[in-house]
Amino acid sequence: MCTHLPRQPLKTGRVRLLGWPAERTETVVVSSAAGPLSIGHKEPAGHLFHTAILKQHGLFQYPPEEDEEDKGSNKSGSSGGDKQERSTGAGLDDQPPPGVNWKGSKKKKTKGKKEGQDLYLLLGLQNERFMATESQIKNAYRRACLEHHPDKKLTQNESPEEKQRVEDHFKLIQEAHGILSDPAKRREYDSTDHFDDSLPLECDPADFFKVFGPAFRRNARWSVDPKVPDVGDEKTPYDQVEKFYNFWFGFKSWREFPHPDEEDTEGCESREHKRWLERQNAKLREKGKKEESKRLKEFINAAYSMDPRVTQKKENDRLERERKKQAKEDAKRRAIEEAEAKIAAENAARQAAEEAEKKRNAEAKLVREAEKKAYKKERQRTRQLCDGTPRLLSYDDVEQLCTKLDLEKLQALNMQLSQPGMPREQQQELAQQAVDSLEGLAAAEAKAKERAKKAHEEAVKAEAEREHRRKMESMREWSDEELRMLDKAVAKFPQGTPKRWEVVAAYVRTRSLEEVVFMVKEKQGMSAGRLKAQEDFRANMKRRAEIKSEADLRINAFTDLNISLAGDAASRLNASSLVKDAGEANGGEQGPGAGPGSEQTAAAEQQQQQQQQQQQQQ
Repeated sequence: MCTHLPRQPLKTGRVRLLGWPAERTETVVVSSAAGPLSIGHKEPAGHLFHTAILKQHGLFQYPPEEDEEDKGSNKSGSSGGDKQERSTGAGLDDQPPPGVNWKGSKKKKTKGKKEGQDLYLLLGLQNERFMATESQIKNAYRRACLEHHPDKKLTQNESPEEKQRVEDHFKLIQEAHGILSDPAKRREYDSTDHFDDSLPLECDPADFFKVFGPAFRRNARWSVDPKVPDVGDEKTPYDQVEKFYNFWFGFKSWREFPHPDEEDTEGCESREHKRWLERQNAKLREKGKKEESKRLKEFINAAYSMDPRVTQKKENDRLERERKKQAKEDAKRRAIEEAEAKIAAENAARQAAEEAEKKRNAEAKLVREAEKKAYKKERQRTRQLCDGTPRLLSYDDVEQLCTKLDLEKLQALNMQLSQPGMPREQQQELAQQAVDSLEGLAAAEAKAKERAKKAHEEAVKAEAEREHRRKMESMREWSDEELRMLDKAVAKFPQGTPKRWEVVAAYVRTRSLEEVVFMVKEKQGMSAGRLKAQEDFRANMKRRAEIKSEADLRINAFTDLNISLAGDAASRLNASSLVKDAGEANGGEQGPGAGPGSEQTAAAEQQQQQQQQQQQQQ
């Protein structure tokens, strides 16, 4: 249920706002279930808008029930946080909801410290302090209670001042035990305990461990991880040094930084009030944590830059990089020098080889020219010796001797033919023997080539047979169903089908393309006869010429030529002549179409035609 009330302008100097009437004193209930709402990162509206504007101009008036101490805490808390609210309104969820006043909480009490009391001293643990365990604190509290209990201390002294002092001291002991037995409160107390926050940032490298070592050990007390590595000395291995600095670069501290303006959360009105105060206190402590983190970071960076072990490691790494770089450059330079030397040696060797080759070619050229001249001279001499009356050899035989005989044999033949006193018949016999020997050599070479050719053909045939046997052995036996499918596929996809054998293999399905082609090529299985008839169907369609008369025979058609026949043709011609003579003898003067002779002649001609057709088919 909402109630709308009239508003009137509020004059505040330069700012003119709408406010509630001054005479309104009654309380307006906006909703029976009103509560805090989270409106982070939103612009202020309604009462929050007026409050934010008034705070920006310093015109906000606190309620009269708040004391001056609470006002100071509000002003200090809003001085840092309102800067962010003025620009973005991001801190609106830190404000109490409308109609709720949470500023009545008291400032947080710093028990023990406010009175200047040492809690560890009260329990007798001034030497152990933050290193005291829970059992030590418990035992020290028991001893202090037995020693300083009022019933024991006031047995003989009954003065009011002493009684009050003993009771106050015993209360301080109880408060000390309550704080030190609570981990959160003890952590807060230990954070505010006396501690030397001074950290060195530079020193002589020789005094590094004397200056920075105690600082590291002193700040190790704030580590969340109890296993803090030690700084070590000059002889510490570098891997431990690296682990040490890795730990400190990721250092996590449990130290707290209580702010004097923090408010106590023990007397909160509700859970929302307590959480709101905790967020406010965390914001106040955040500044101290950031300063502590910054201080430690500067200290660790300074230590890392001045550590002689790190400096020596960096120097060694630099020297090692330079050494590797120099070694790489030296290796590269040596490789270049070796390559240049190798190229120079190869060039020199190539030049020497070229010069030697030129020299050999020149010498060989001279030898060839000399041999050519001598060969030409011997040929001319052979031609001269063979000329005359009568000639020793024909021109073809002379040219054969001149072209096929080498220089030495030709010189020997010329020496034999040019012997003085040798008769012409003997010279002719020697020349003919030379020709016969050349022909014999040519015939022997031809026979050798023929034998080599036959041997090669036989080897190829044997290899083909071995390959055929290997394929047959590697290929499993075809079943009747597979042969039937192959026969059907060959009949279904005739010659001329695109990618015929791929289609046939796909139709068979159980065999590869190579196996299908091999089976059809070797004419195995039930499809062999069909495939042969299918591939030769065009040849079977051609009609072969038939001899219808005797004038078509070659022996009768060309009577003006002397034709000599041998072999099968002669036997057939003789058989035909015998049949014809027998017909003429038996038929006498009968016509060519009458009598038994004519029938025998027709039968012989038909038999001859059948034999010719069979030969053509073969």
